[in-house]
Amino acid sequence: MYISHKSVTSFIIAASCVFSLPFVLYAQESSEDSAQTARTVSAPGVVSCFDYYRFGSVQTRLTPSVVSAVSGAPITFDGVIENENPYPIVDGVLYVKVFRSRGSVSDANGPDVVDARIVKSDIVIPARSSVPVSFSWNVPSNAISGDYQVATFFTTSRKFNLSGLSFTDDVIGNSVSFSVTGERTTLVSIDKTSVSVDENPYLFASFPPRVDKTKPIKVSALVRNTTSEEQRAVVSWTVYQWDAQLRENVVQEESTTVTIPARGTAPISIVVADAQYPVYLAEATLTWKDTKSIIGVRFVRDDTDRLRINFPSVTEYPLRAGKTNVIFSCLHNSGFSDVVPGGRLEITLSDMKGNEIHSYTYTGEVTGAMMGVADGFMPKRDYDRFVLDARLYDTNGFVDEAHLVYDCAAGLGECAADIESGNDFVQDSLQTISESPQTQFVGIAVIGAFLLLLLALGRKLVRRSTINS
Repeated sequence: MYISHKSVTSFIIAASCVFSLPFVLYAQESSEDSAQTARTVSAPGVVSCFDYYRFGSVQTRLTPSVVSAVSGAPITFDGVIENENPYPIVDGVLYVKVFRSRGSVSDANGPDVVDARIVKSDIVIPARSSVPVSFSWNVPSNAISGDYQVATFFTTSRKFNLSGLSFTDDVIGNSVSFSVTGERTTLVSIDKTSVSVDENPYLFASFPPRVDKTKPIKVSALVRNTTSEEQRAVVSWTVYQWDAQLRENVVQEESTTVTIPARGTAPISIVVADAQYPVYLAEATLTWKDTKSIIGVRFVRDDTDRLRINFPSVTEYPLRAGKTNVIFSCLHNSGFSDVVPGGRLEITLSDMKGNEIHSYTYTGEVTGAMMGVADGFMPKRDYDRFVLDARLYDTNGFVDEAHLVYDCAAGLGECAADIESGNDFVQDSLQTISESPQTQFVGIAVIGAFLLLLLALGRKLVRRSTINS
């Protein structure tokens, strides 16, 4: 059974979400007695993350161009992406997986993944609004007949989940079904039922297994050939820390060609030696003719911690002079410990010239359960173009960041005429002087000198006019 955004219950979210505490959820699954109680922090600025952030708050509603596609032909999906939040979404990404049903098989592995990719990026959606979306998928000429499904996942900054969890096959956002009719009935693909982690069977619709914090971990699977001839395929492995949407998360890559006997199997595997991070995703992509077969295997290293930002934002856009707004962000320990001391999260709003509008810093413990920080402020002028930067540190230094640009010209609405004109030098200068006591004396001196210069020039012009007359 595949879980849509409507089926992800409030209990799962309140339990810190699957994506924030894989190790705690594993403990809850394996034994009720071993379930951990989420630790909370009480300090100025600390709030519930879910006061501001809502998982499943972006919906992607698609309609296929045909309900039954022919192998070798493209199929187009059109629709809208809806933002249910009271604030805008910027730097959005629509990621999709194409599933093929494994028939009447009922296990904890879900459907086969035959493609996965980003279909649209740099998405901007105003508050409580929607934008159109359209993309095509070329049905492989060697695709076998069956029931297929496009599942959607929506993130911002390629890391913050607002709909579905892109590193899983079972927690999806929205989906649309279609069928494929083709002449081929045999194929070469990775057998999801054969996957193991550290020699233990792996289930794709279960919680990530916990492994030793330092030893190399072997991820294995079988490639199955149901054709009547020997086949060759290319298998590419990419190992990520956390998930696969950011290239900077890659920690290991390998590629090999595998030969599979007729109606037989061949083993594939990768050994993950890296032990810097708490959560890993080992993704294997098998390419045979024009088809793909993809698996994403996630595991958690014991006793390893790493702090992580989750979705910073402002509560209202644009920023209006004299009107209270809030900057907020969620954060958590993505690793093993219930709480990590010595965290520091810096959130800064700046105008497009780099001048600070408002900033907030939280210093203190960071929990494994998702926590939030928030700070209210009142801008002294209007802004419909600004930048939000969030930087997270632990006791060893910098660990994570987010950079979000809010720009009226990028799809958030009409730009205010006074800001578009560029005639805000005096306003910016006066604001800088008024907001910084250290610069008040210098500012007054500069203005005074400027007035004296104008007075001297005036006297000189008057004298010259008198002489000429």
